Amino acid sequence: MKNDDKLKNIKESLLAVMREPRRWLLFVGTGASVAMDTELGMPALASHLLTAIPENTDGWDSIATRLDQGDDLETALTGITLKEPLQNEIARCTAYFVAQKDMSLRDDVLTDKKAWVGEPLLQQLMRGLSPTWPRLPIVTPNYDMLIEYACSKANIPYITGYHGGIMRRRDWPKARERLYRLNPVTMGGKRRDTITAISCVELMKVHGSINLFRCNSDKTFVENDIWTVGCPADYTPMVAPPGDTKTQEALNNHDRLFGEALQAIDKATAFFVIGYGFRDEHIHQKILERVRNHECPLIVLTLDPSTELDQLPAIGKSVWVITGIQDQANGKTDPSGTRFANGNKKLSGDFDGVTLWQSVVFTKQILGG
Repeated sequence: MKNDDKLKNIKESLLAVMREPRRWLLFVGTGASVAMDTELGMPALASHLLTAIPENTDGWDSIATRLDQGDDLETALTGITLKEPLQNEIARCTAYFVAQKDMSLRDDVLTDKKAWVGEPLLQQLMRGLSPTWPRLPIVTPNYDMLIEYACSKANIPYITGYHGGIMRRRDWPKARERLYRLNPVTMGGKRRDTITAISCVELMKVHGSINLFRCNSDKTFVENDIWTVGCPADYTPMVAPPGDTKTQEALNNHDRLFGEALQAIDKATAFFVIGYGFRDEHIHQKILERVRNHECPLIVLTLDPSTELDQLPAIGKSVWVITGIQDQANGKTDPSGTRFANGNKKLSGDFDGVTLWQSVVFTKQILGG
């Protein structure tokens, strides 16, 4: 089979998966933010923390030494116990750093000078929502608000589970209440009002967000967009720090951060993942269980191949891992090519000059959007 014929068959197979009526869940990893600004990745954050956290902060010196010796941030913060003051300081510095990068992108995204990389895919998934299931769940570990800006620019209603005005409290039922409308219907000469759910995004940020804060006194959470540039001293930004502390922080606040996401995963019948390398087991374990046990389709788009991604196609026949092509000699990824990995070898292979690992290109070539 010629490569162009094989690529055509791959595209047709992917389109067939996407055309089936399903309850999709979109998972957005860090790669979707790094594509907008490379400094939203861990190396830039590590450099910032080295300069922002005072050297005499209790417990920081050993971490700083590991960073200076070349450890990445995840490694430097793994296998240690962070005392609460240092953990809060890392959270504050991390939130401030991400908020500054977020702010520099915000207006460009809102005014359409720059498009968030997942926006075309998001819009296509929204168009495919069923009237009986008009909600698109999005799960993300990202702290930034690029998804919120993209939804706002595209006029897509979204909720994060927090209800209120400037100070919002977690209340999913009340947050959902405002996403219904009354439709007048005349039957037998009599008018009746029916309640219809509005199509919307339900956004779950499982590692916190730059606009989410924890009250130091009673540990309650509030969402406040104004405080992204700096919150009162008696509040701490709720962003789970990198390393294994992030796992512990997520578990400590499991219900508030993960509760709704786990329910959404249980209801989903298909999963689309962008910019994520499957390295945080506490996040994706439930997704893989559902894919394995219920044969749910899973489509992964990300630049860099990895050993974690290599294992996924064996989980189910409808699992697709679509990445750039890694040069085995130097370990670098060629972004100008695409590797398709599927349980069916006839639908797997490397293609030069094809960039379907990019969600924008995938959406245009496979979904026509």
